[in-house]
Amino acid sequence: MNRQQLDNIRACWLEKNLDEETRTICQRHNIAIPKTEKQESSEVWGDWKWHISARVHDLMSFLLLFPQYQGQEHELSEWLKSYDLSILPLNLLQPEGVQKFLPRPGLVPAPDPYGVQQEHSIVLREEDGKKFYLATRKPGYATFLPILSGGASRVFCPIGCAGCYRGAQTRFNEPLRIIKKDGTTEDIQIPQPVEQIRWLVERWNLDPQFSEVYDILISGGEPMILPNSVWKQMLDELKNAKYLKSLRICTGALFLGLPFRFDDEFIGILTDFRKTTGVSIKMSTHISHPENITPEAIFFARKILRAGIEILPQIPLEGGVNFWMDDLQRTARTLRQLDRLLALAVGTRAYKWIVDMQKRRVNQGVSIISAIEVWRILHDGHCGESDITRPTSLALFFPHERGNLNLSFHSLWAIKKQVDQKRAVVRYKIPHPAGGWLDYEEPLWPGANA
Repeated sequence: MNRQQLDNIRACWLEKNLDEETRTICQRHNIAIPKTEKQESSEVWGDWKWHISARVHDLMSFLLLFPQYQGQEHELSEWLKSYDLSILPLNLLQPEGVQKFLPRPGLVPAPDPYGVQQEHSIVLREEDGKKFYLATRKPGYATFLPILSGGASRVFCPIGCAGCYRGAQTRFNEPLRIIKKDGTTEDIQIPQPVEQIRWLVERWNLDPQFSEVYDILISGGEPMILPNSVWKQMLDELKNAKYLKSLRICTGALFLGLPFRFDDEFIGILTDFRKTTGVSIKMSTHISHPENITPEAIFFARKILRAGIEILPQIPLEGGVNFWMDDLQRTARTLRQLDRLLALAVGTRAYKWIVDMQKRRVNQGVSIISAIEVWRILHDGHCGESDITRPTSLALFFPHERGNLNLSFHSLWAIKKQVDQKRAVVRYKIPHPAGGWLDYEEPLWPGANA
């Protein structure tokens, strides 16, 4: 199906389904609502499963839609032997936003940049000589992060972000592995989602070291590909978690091509859980570009917000997507627009900017010095902005057991920098609030960090 056909189906669906308030919000904030005079059957556009089946995930279809890649067939064919190409219809229609999903044959995934696989952070269950992954919990954190298999013994995501930090599992079809202190790895199994949550709750309730954990952040892959029936069973298990006070769901679905997944039945399952338990519920949503804020995303985000469920948008800073090392003015314009649309059109505000964790990407990337500079311009400097658009933090993620760091303009006064011209890298020593210094390394960008 070509872009024009998708546009027509989409325009017909929006004409039939978009409410007047969403139309008014889009008009106020210059968010285009496509129109067409050609009437077509459009019910499929509101079916999230159709969007997954209609995504671009083979080389021939990709080359027809992106002729600029013709001539690179051999390189792409080799890449796609171990890489899941996946571009959803709604993302395909975004002229700039689609950059996030295009193949990057030069990408070398950073191994576990967030630290979810580190031995010191993994909660396991051992049974019959097998090790089962239950969750990740960095020492001292009040959060469990269970990565779900999607019910297919695999960490799966159909959204297809080319720079996904879970790339080894979601894009390269590799198993989940423990990373030990000596650097060696060990494969572990992921239970079926309901069983995983049941076992985690059992461990949570009985193990005194977890009595201070009150928050659970369900992640993947994309956890929203699980059917409503499975979500209900998982939440039924979580009703037995005696320390639970906060439930978060980490998802790209809302803003990255599958907003239709948030149907009334699913939202009702969440609100029933809250009424029964008193547990707060939040959506930690992935978003990268102003074009990701579509009329469809606003329509379903408002349903979520009306149900009393908070939306926490997380913005990874990605080279060539929303960050350009050679054009910080363009970067600032793009991120300013994104922060404003989240606050003023969606009705929430950005939760975090996250410094790009794939630090070894070829010819792309983000320096922490440049990220801090853009943050200074837009937020620390209050230049043309209100605090209602300000993200809560500029986050730098580490696999270190001490966890992540929040940066600001004032961080520049405390960071120690060393330039290694021979290796073409810059090394930083950054003070951690818990004490001591953390080491961080990034490529050398002349004129930016050197």
